[in-house]
Amino acid sequence: MLALSLIALLAVSVMPSALASQIRTAQVFTPQNEVGVEFLSVRVTTIEHPQGGKLKDLLSGVNERVIFRANDGSPGIEVLKEKINEALLEVRSPARVAEVKEVVYNVALQDDGIKVTMQQSLTLKLLLSGIVIQEALYDQPAIIDLNWRGFRVNGQVPITLNADGTTVNMDINTIRGYLEVKHPEVVSLLSRDSKFSEMLDDPLMNYERIGELPITQWHKLINALQSMAEAEKWGVNEPAPAVTVVSAGEGSIREGQHPPRILSAQATIDGSTYYMTIQDPPISATLDIYYWAEPIRDDHGDAARVYLSDPGGRLQQASTGNFPLMVLLTFAGMMGAIAGFVIWRANKK
Repeated sequence: MLALSLIALLAVSVMPSALASQIRTAQVFTPQNEVGVEFLSVRVTTIEHPQGGKLKDLLSGVNERVIFRANDGSPGIEVLKEKINEALLEVRSPARVAEVKEVVYNVALQDDGIKVTMQQSLTLKLLLSGIVIQEALYDQPAIIDLNWRGFRVNGQVPITLNADGTTVNMDINTIRGYLEVKHPEVVSLLSRDSKFSEMLDDPLMNYERIGELPITQWHKLINALQSMAEAEKWGVNEPAPAVTVVSAGEGSIREGQHPPRILSAQATIDGSTYYMTIQDPPISATLDIYYWAEPIRDDHGDAARVYLSDPGGRLQQASTGNFPLMVLLTFAGMMGAIAGFVIWRANKK
């Protein structure tokens, strides 16, 4: 019972919800040439100090949990927009950030006497525009870009964040950012090793693994009864007769299981040996493409044909077939497992 209570406490305090995915939701509106998307990055970093040393002295007994927030009106938010737009260009996407609806950055830092554990989750709620490559004409479908799913933002992204009524200018894209503001001596110590320094700068806004799985291998389901509740949250009130749900991350016989991303290194600093590990959970993503959509892959990369009227038999089935029933039944369990993964890996040793 104690273990279950601890897992529940950590899951609630560190992550916005148990739905720990890299694209929690994306509402794709072809006629409006927009997509409302919520990206989520989750990371657990552990630094073991079995021999004690200066790191243990600097962080002995630390137990910090902070939630930072920002939005389109926050100072420095243009830096975030510019960085994401640069990253979108790198993946050959015409999409651009029209508005940053919300940024929520959760950080927890704790030392248990054996290791330091830093848990981060970053939620980016963005409105992207310019996704239409070719507009619909008569009964011909529109072509929309889907390369925006897999961008990576490099370098620090300092913006002004609010936490409990106070403001702070802080980088939200790296491990280094929070530590530089709260524990600069820790950054100075760890940066003395090149491998550790590189890991401190590893970008949190990294969705490349999503883009590595071709959109034609995602599961697909056309839902004629999709609620417009999510669309209304993005200011779209025009009903759609159908919504194509495209999903990745569940795993299958064809694609196999999607592994977590793990980086690790060892270093000796001032005679003490430290072991640093970064762990990101497996990919998970869901897109709701309003109207009838057919995912495609061509010279442009990942895209979709979107029919604004019922195409009948012209719409080809995705290569993976219809959305498996078991996928729908096991979504909750899968997402909960990701939350469990975060806690398990953080406390493994």
